[in-house]
Amino acid sequence: GFYIFNNVRIGFQTFAGGILFGVGAAFYLLYNGVFSGAVMGHLVYAGMSTNFFSFVSGHSAFELTAIMLCGAAGLRLGYSLIAPGRLRRVDALRAGAHEALPLVIGSAGMLVLAAGIEAFWSPRTEVPAEIKYGVGIAMWLLTGAYFSLTGRRHAA
Repeated sequence: GFYIFNNVRIGFQTFAGGILFGVGAAFYLLYNGVFSGAVMGHLVYAGMSTNFFSFVSGHSAFELTAIMLCGAAGLRLGYSLIAPGRLRRVDALRAGAHEALPLVIGSAGMLVLAAGIEAFWSPRTEVPAEIKYGVGIAMWLLTGAYFSLTGRRHAA
């Protein structure tokens, strides 16, 4: 439950921050990147790189991709407020939210999946780090393949 709450909270903050003309979404993306990088740097410097990377490798593909998608959806909200075109800002925001909603729904599923992996796979110390790295690489390849290959239509 903690991992689901934490992941969804970060995703929601990143998305909802877009309502502040995109500044909140950009802030949360930057903050989470800097904070996570600082934690990683500290743990590597402290000699705990194997513990850290074997823990995060399995769920990082889904979690990081989902947070970036939430940020993109939040930036879409902000863009609709900055450049509403011929629409009133509220109508432009409604249209932007309609476009961003599929990203947020898909991200929510990815965050719940990442939380399940983070809770039940990542902390397993009896699994060798090399296997965890292999699973992590497979998850990144799967995520990359999904976003590269799905939704494409063949020209008729």
